[in-house]
Order: sequence, then C-alpha cells, then structure tokens
Amino acid sequence: MLEFLIFFVSFGAWFYIQSSLWESLFHQYLLDLSPRDRACLFRIRKWAPAIWNIHYDHNVLHHHRTYRSSYVQQFASAREEARLRAVLVKQFDAATVREMTTSRYGATFTRAGHIPFAIPIILNLGWLAVVHGPVQIAAVLCADLIFATPFFIFSKWVHPYMHARFDEAALTAPVPLRWVVTSPYAVAVRISHYVHHCDPTRNYNLQYFADLIRGKWRAPTGAEWSDMVAQGVILPRHRTALEGRRFLLHPF
Repeated sequence: MLEFLIFFVSFGAWFYIQSSLWESLFHQYLLDLSPRDRACLFRIRKWAPAIWNIHYDHNVLHHHRTYRSSYVQQFASAREEARLRAVLVKQFDAATVREMTTSRYGATFTRAGHIPFAIPIILNLGWLAVVHGPVQIAAVLCADLIFATPFFIFSKWVHPYMHARFDEAALTAPVPLRWVVTSPYAVAVRISHYVHHCDPTRNYNLQYFADLIRGKWRAPTGAEWSDMVAQGVILPRHRTALEGRRFLLHPF
C-alpha cells in the first residue's frame, strides 16, 4: 500500500503540472494565436486544415462570433445563429460545418479534438514501460486517470456550463457533473475563465496552475467582479469569499 501511495502521489503531482502546462501552452500558441500568428496559420490552412479548423472553432467562433450580447447567452436570437451558420456554409465544406455546430461553435469539442486535448494523458502511458510490477503500474494508471484528465474533462463537458448562470448550471448539469460544476475548484476556474474572455492573453487554464507559474494569470478587476455577479456567472457569496485572495491558495 505504501509503495502504491508513493508512486501515485509522485506521478500524480507530475501529471497534473504537465497537463496544466500543456493546456496553457496549447491554448496560447494554437487556440488563441496573436493576429500575426493567425495570419501565418491562415496562409498554410490548405496544408493543415485540421489545425486551422481547431483554431477557428475556438478563437473565431467561441471568442468572437458567439456570446456577443452576454457571457451566459450564446446567441441573442435564433436569427443570430442562423446568420452565423450562413457564413460558415459559404466558407467551409459541409462536414466541417457539421463539426463546428456539433462542437457548439467551440464551446466544447468533437472527435477531431480528442487527440490534441488528450496528448498529456496519452504520453503519460509511456511511463508504463519504465515502472515495474502491478502496484507501480496501477499507481501510474490511477494517477493518469485522476490528475491528467481535468483539462480534458473541463474542456469537453464542464466548459459549456461555465457560460451559464451558476444557479442554472447547478440545476441543469447531470449528476455527477453537477458536483464538479458547483465545486470550489470549478468556481475558481469559472472566475478565472471569465477574465480570459475579457483578456484573451491571460488565464488560459481550466486545469488550474501553469498560468500562475508562467505569469499568465491575473485576478479580476472590480468591474469584472461586479459584472460576473450581475450576469449570474457567480453568486454574491463567491465574490465575498474570494475577492482579493490569491487563487494559488484556492481551492488547494
């Protein structure tokens, strides 16, 4: 049992940091490119269509073409969504348009995004060739499952609820996802993610940590706190409990 705990905690800490770092870098250097880098990617889109589509789905659709009237409402009306679909039909083939609508315009991801988002989880399995015995193998597998997956889980299943009012998300998210969405960890990430939409050069992480050590995290301003409460992104008690705190100390 002691051997399992030592390997589980050691690998778990490394896997968590590694996955968080991958997410922060992947988000900054592919999903939310600078205008100059986006122009370079656009020029090579014919040779790397999958990469361009992942970027477009997240950055253009999710950040700029949806949630325009409110952080917690993807479209102000059915007509607004129809106009966006008409634009996509002109720019992309039918299969790509279907992928983008299935991903809820970048709010989640489809099968095409499974490998890029799961790269840390997959790479960690390489440690199975290094460790010895069933106890160490079990520790690596459990650590990978628990500590390397928050980024994947939050990006695919939790993120859409971060763009809903907190009370609505608490009522509509299925169990056990509801426990995750309303947890102190998810509240901290929800606040951090709101800041990312106000300032796309900061707060890339949904698997909280790497932005802090990379100097890419910032706290909400007073106006951002007020707007989060006004839109129902968080409850007043969340602001009372967390405003002014260093998020490194919460929820750990």
